[in-house]
Amino acid sequence: MKISDVMTRNLVRVDPRSSVKEALTLMLERNIRRLIVGDAQGIVTMRDLVYGWDNGNKQVEEVMNRDLLMISPEADAKQASKIMTKKGVGSLLVARDEEVVGIVTERDLLRVLIVSEGVNVGDVMKVDPLISAPETTVLEIIKAMKDNWERHAIVVEDNLPSGIVSIRDVGRAILEGKVNSPVSGIMKRPVFRTTPDSSLEIARKIMVQENVGFLPVVDSRTLLGSVEEREILAVISI
Repeated sequence: MKISDVMTRNLVRVDPRSSVKEALTLMLERNIRRLIVGDAQGIVTMRDLVYGWDNGNKQVEEVMNRDLLMISPEADAKQASKIMTKKGVGSLLVARDEEVVGIVTERDLLRVLIVSEGVNVGDVMKVDPLISAPETTVLEIIKAMKDNWERHAIVVEDNLPSGIVSIRDVGRAILEGKVNSPVSGIMKRPVFRTTPDSSLEIARKIMVQENVGFLPVVDSRTLLGSVEEREILAVISI
């Protein structure tokens, strides 16, 4: 399958002189995690904005990524997964004759690329995901996410997940002035989960069906780890 079959063509752009607050508001309104900056001078992600947040007045050009990675619309989708895995990024700009014509993300690829048989969640799961107590404040979670370069935190009660906090949830809380509130007030439920002996392909299907990029890994008694889009794409890219 070609990149042109899965990419998003309707690019959402932000001026490099726009404030971080304006960019974050635009992302949440459009339900996206990335914005093209100006005439492709850079790209800014939800994580860039949250990690770079001060008082919201900082300009986008101060936190954007200028190291843009491109792929042709004629390239194979699996090739995109290889590049994303190698470079540790979640998206590629799609360019034809030096003109940016779209963007392809981890989520786009996860919808169309399948995992080979014989790989279980336990083979690739992360055993030390970021966890949080329900009373932890949003501000504390922001610091923990930044320190650990994470986009998700698992809220745990009685050794099992009771909610998930994503970088998007944190971004919305920032705009709503809830940084001193407990994460129990912003976490998402229900918690979609998987087990170590489940096939990775089933985990991929859950993510696609529920439109999530992260699953806690559990047994009947406790949280064991997590698996996210990037780990699944890494297996697909082999």
